[in-house]
Order: sequence, then C-alpha cells, then structure tokens
Amino acid sequence: MTGGPALSAADVAEIHDTLARFAHVFDNDEVGELDRVFTDNAVIENTIGAGYTIEGIASARQFTGRRSPDTPDHQTLDTVLLVDAGGTVRARSRYIATLIDGEVHGGDYYDILEHTPRGWRIRYRVSVPRHPILDAVELPAEFAEAWRPTAENLARFARS
Repeated sequence: MTGGPALSAADVAEIHDTLARFAHVFDNDEVGELDRVFTDNAVIENTIGAGYTIEGIASARQFTGRRSPDTPDHQTLDTVLLVDAGGTVRARSRYIATLIDGEVHGGDYYDILEHTPRGWRIRYRVSVPRHPILDAVELPAEFAEAWRPTAENLARFARS
C-alpha cells in the first residue's frame, strides 16, 4: 500500500452502511436522520437538467421535506472505495432509480466521505445520470479520474 492511511474492515462496513442508508432516509422522508448520512457542511449536487446544488444539512432537510411524493425510489449498489495519497476517501456507486410509472433510471454517485465524531458521513456527493440519456450539466472530462478504480488508486486501499 502506498500513500494515505488504510481503511479498516470496520471503516469499509460503516461507509457501505452510510451509503446504503441514504436511500432509506431520503425515500422514507426521514428528514431528521439525514445527519446519519451527511456531514453538517455537506455539498450535494445533481446534474440532471440545469442541475442544482444543496449546501449544508439544513438545506438538505428542507429539500427532502419538499420532495414530491412521486420522487423515484433509490437503490445504491456496486460501490468502489478509494483512498488518495492525502487520505481523502472517495466512493463511486451506481444507483438505480425506479420512477412511479415503473420506468428505471440509472447513474453514478461520486462521493467524498469524512470520518466525523459520529462516524463516516458523506461530505460531498454529485449525482450523474447514465441511462436514459437526459439533458444534464456536463462535468469536466477529468472530474471522474479521482474516482476511477485504477491500479494506482486501488493501491491505496487496504483490504483488511
């Protein structure tokens, strides 16, 4: 292993739990539980259409509380964890979103996680649609490089 600190098996399990918890908390309107998923200063971006940015847990609570009853149901899967040389923990996950009419959309979550006194939380998330092809804000070509499971990035991840 090179670079930043290793993640323990307990860290990996807790991070996966945090990432999975998002769908349960958001889809079930558990606004008071968002602090079990995000840091207080989290930045959450979505690139669909013109895109939007939510800054801070208070704004995330307001957004979640206002969501439409026909908001898609979410599943988070196929997560890859990476730790860079500076110790930043990134997760790249696929999501599946089932719409109320049964149509299915999918995409990627790009997350940066932070270990807080309350445990692992998402500090930054951007949601990027893949299918169906939708109008979306285009991210810079190099954006995803830090989340790619390359040999160099994976060398910093301890499988313990």
